[in-house]
Amino acid sequence: MRCLFCKQSSGQSKSVEHIVPESLGNKEHVLPVGVVCDQCNNYFAVKIEKKVLETEFFKNLRFRNGLESKKGRIPPGIASFPKTRYHGAISFDDKESKTRINVDVNEETFKLIMSGEIKQLYVPFNFAYPENNQAVSRMLGKIALEIFALRFIEEQTSLNHLIDEEQLDPLRNYVRFNPKNENWIYHVRKIYQEDEQFYMVDGKSVDMVFECDYLATELFELYFVIAFKGIEFVLNMAGSCVDGYMDWLKQNNNRSPLYRAGANFGYQLTPNFLINKQDQ
Repeated sequence: MRCLFCKQSSGQSKSVEHIVPESLGNKEHVLPVGVVCDQCNNYFAVKIEKKVLETEFFKNLRFRNGLESKKGRIPPGIASFPKTRYHGAISFDDKESKTRINVDVNEETFKLIMSGEIKQLYVPFNFAYPENNQAVSRMLGKIALEIFALRFIEEQTSLNHLIDEEQLDPLRNYVRFNPKNENWIYHVRKIYQEDEQFYMVDGKSVDMVFECDYLATELFELYFVIAFKGIEFVLNMAGSCVDGYMDWLKQNNNRSPLYRAGANFGYQLTPNFLINKQDQ
């Protein structure tokens, strides 16, 4: 057995590989032991995923949606006090009911709260999307290659075809080694609301933390598309360019490839925004 990324022997590896980090809501999409060697697995966790999870955008996304780490921790959010221009960490004592919160404040803010001059705090909801972030870009490439591997496994196809595919080597090397310290660009935008409801065939609503798919264009480009709570990220697996994707959007009324004609509406789950359009 060889590693999907470094192509070295992985027969002695002991760790499974979470395709999307557990801290972003992934408990089930896992590659078997050896598909990604322990050394590459550890590298991704420390050098790439940790940096992504520490960005302001993903920290606050996890806070708002209660996405726990492997150790059951949810990162604190940010509370703002305009009167003193102080920004403090906010967290919940009870992760389930969220009935009691803790807020870190400085001495000036504390005194004004106790005197009644400050009666409100603000929790910012919208944060700038992480654009031109190398760690995010490399994580997207990692997930794209690993979803490929998962599909090969599900179809009982030898992974050697994927490991030996030379056209994927530029992305593979960028994700794992990036010797030239490049920044493979990607596209990011909002495609639906963070609290969007998704419905199963039986009408039961469920929460969609992330969903993904591939888009093959007429220009023979292959794009990986993934959305985290309605924020869509798109990476060209062939190179650092998204012009073909932008052209595809223009031709398809800006509809996400996740919801293009013939797609499964997010793993056979239909979002409320599509139901509303169908009813109109």
